[in-house]
Amino acid sequence: MLGISCSEIRKKVRRLVSRYKTSDPSELCRCMDIILCEADFGNSETAIKAMTMTVSRVSCIQYSRTLPDVVRHFIIAHELGHAVLHRRNHIDTGFFDDVSVTEREANLFAAELLFGESRELYEKMKNSEGSLFQFAAEYKVPYELLAYKIEIMKDEGYDVPELPYRPDSRFLGGNLWNEKCCNCG
Repeated sequence: MLGISCSEIRKKVRRLVSRYKTSDPSELCRCMDIILCEADFGNSETAIKAMTMTVSRVSCIQYSRTLPDVVRHFIIAHELGHAVLHRRNHIDTGFFDDVSVTEREANLFAAELLFGESRELYEKMKNSEGSLFQFAAEYKVPYELLAYKIEIMKDEGYDVPELPYRPDSRFLGGNLWNEKCCNCG
């Protein structure tokens, strides 16, 4: 199903974090000379949230200026995934759409980057008494992003809990201005 394996995505994220000594997506963009700029995409539910483009080997991530900080953080991580994984051949066929292999890979990249080392997360999850939804709320991310990280952990061989449901591929396509999507409102 994936063009790039979970293992390869993990390796790419680890190399970036090791090389630049940060897992902050905005800081990584600065280190990699990827231009970040706000854009006025509107704030309707159907408005795009961000896009990545490369022209003459210069990459730029444009994101909606109306995104809450917590949402902007993982939107930039997702777009950075496109810049790293799909630099040569990215054509956005559906933002956060699992039908598109590249969107799924960018979601996995963002989850790996933002959650970090699987062992540490696994220990925290194992000792947590709450649901996966509550665990995601502690990290101020949507359940769906945690579900992508759990998929990576499963690929690594961790005995992770079964997901209550597979992530909705459009989890960021709706109204992101309702910060309850990240359980932080």
